Amino acid sequence: MVSLHLVDSTDVDLIAALRGENLPEPGTGRYFSADHYGAVIGYVGLEGERRDLLLRSLVVLADQKARGLGSRVLAAAETTAGDLGAARLHLLTTTAERFFTGRGFVAADRESAPPAIRQTREFADLCPASAVYLTKDL
Repeated sequence: MVSLHLVDSTDVDLIAALRGENLPEPGTGRYFSADHYGAVIGYVGLEGERRDLLLRSLVVLADQKARGLGSRVLAAAETTAGDLGAARLHLLTTTAERFFTGRGFVAADRESAPPAIRQTREFADLCPASAVYLTKDL
């Protein structure tokens, strides 16, 4: 079982994990360490409030990859998002479309994103126009 624990966005291990995957450094939002049997196996962020949350930078640590843990981290993030009151997750990706669509996310037009999601730094500035926009109802 994977559990999520809130971490500060200035956590050096979080920043190193994101840099190692060429992902944007943390900004606003909540960031979590993903723990599996007491060991940190990755990180994930959730940005926004209310019904729509942006899934930010899900990463599994290099020495933990290829063990199915990414799916478990995602499932824990979805549960946490639901606990926070979210009804839908949104994300942008340039490299992991297949991973997310294989877990129920569907492609959507970026223009259809709710204003609160479009106004996030990741959506407005960090991810290129070529990034795929995906959503999932929780």
